[in-house]
Amino acid sequence: MKSRFYLYNFAKLSYLFLFIGVAGCSGNYRHHKESSQDSATVVISEGKETDAPVGESASRPGDPDYHFEDGSSISAYLDTCRHSSQYSGGILPVIAREVPEYAEKLIANRYDSFIIVDKASMRVILYDRYGNVKKAYDMACAKNYGTKHKKADSRTPEGFFEVEGIYNSTDWLYTDDDGVTSKKKGQFGPRFIRLKIPVTSQIGIHGTCSPWSIGHRASHGCIRLTNDNIMELVELVEPGMPVIVLPGKRDRAVNREEGCFVPYFPTEEKYAMTEKEKSLPYLKPKKDNVKTQPDSVNSVSEISADSVANIIESGVGIETLDTVKENGLPNDSV
Repeated sequence: MKSRFYLYNFAKLSYLFLFIGVAGCSGNYRHHKESSQDSATVVISEGKETDAPVGESASRPGDPDYHFEDGSSISAYLDTCRHSSQYSGGILPVIAREVPEYAEKLIANRYDSFIIVDKASMRVILYDRYGNVKKAYDMACAKNYGTKHKKADSRTPEGFFEVEGIYNSTDWLYTDDDGVTSKKKGQFGPRFIRLKIPVTSQIGIHGTCSPWSIGHRASHGCIRLTNDNIMELVELVEPGMPVIVLPGKRDRAVNREEGCFVPYFPTEEKYAMTEKEKSLPYLKPKKDNVKTQPDSVNSVSEISADSVANIIESGVGIETLDTVKENGLPNDSV
């Protein structure tokens, strides 16, 4: 009788322990499953993959409001991100090393390309978003050296800007420093890519009726391409696209004399600054010099009444000028 009692109780205890064990395993499984949802996973956001915890809203590399600690952290990102192979063959690693603030903006670039206007090599270079060369064109730029400070100083501005718009400039007229307007059309070529810059709204990349000037310091501030090249370039450019204008060696010397620092990186190794040049001091700026902020994308005031009027949209991505003031465009152009 006692043995039967013991066997009965033993069976009950065994069943109880078995139930507790199964419940415990089920609880551990649920806990593990819930924890895994909090761990880092690959998230698709706006067509991009980023390593981000689910539910977190913190910005990540490539977001416009994300800021890297320094150039080294940017370089590390370029070496390890999912587009590392595309970045490795381009100019972004160079920019990250020399001008981190530029590299940060280009990583966040939402456009397919960006432009570098390089006064050292006298070229306009179109890169894809990863910093690989797509097109390169010989150019002409301002006859005076250094970055632009004011209207009519015959300088090409240097720094980080963006495309403001693309215009049909076939019938534009040019006004010189003395206020004399030329009656000759075509001096701006068939298209004008206006840049958003401080100081003036009349600087851009455009064609020319003087193709022999290409390769020289010849303009009043604008960047000239041949007419064939500007027509090709406007098909690859859109408003908002980043444009970096780099100073050449003599431009950098003038900027130092005026106490105006403009970030620089070489588009090719042969244009790199020497250690001696890097150590040269910047003089105290004169009172009449207006320091620009070339390391930021600047807004620009509206086009003045002395410039152009009645801008209307026409065609795909091209804006055309309905009328041009009698005195034509100011002398910051051409």
